[in-house]
Formats: sequence, structure tokens, C-alpha cells
Amino acid sequence: MSTRRRLAVQKSDILVFNGMELDASILDEMFTADKRLLWAFIKNADGDTQPISYTEERVIWLTDDDLVRSKSEV
Repeated sequence: MSTRRRLAVQKSDILVFNGMELDASILDEMFTADKRLLWAFIKNADGDTQPISYTEERVIWLTDDDLVRSKSEV
């Protein structure tokens, strides 16, 4: 049975996960709660998976309040 490990990761670290390298600064950006980013993962020309972030300038954000309709709209 394998035991789980707790790892402290710094922004300057590079994580290797299933043979893929991930810059820890990308994870830091992903987990920053005051930023609204949508993340996509694409394969670059070398076949490596690369994270791409889309800011509010390129994405339409909807909140639950945006989806509420009045009886007259239904």
C-alpha cells in the first residue's frame, strides 16, 4: 500500500507529473482567488501540454444572478 505524501511546492519549482513538467508558478496563478482566469491546456509544436490562460478580456463571465429570469422572460 502506498502512502500519500504532503509536498511543499515553491513558485520556482518545476513539478514532473506523469512525465510532464509543470512550472509551479502556473499553479500559483490558477489558485489565486482574486483573479478570474479560464485555463485551457493545449499541445504545442513539440507535443508538450501547455497551459493557456484567458482573462476577462477574452471570456464572457456569467454569475448565478445573470441566469435568473423573471416570470415575464420565461
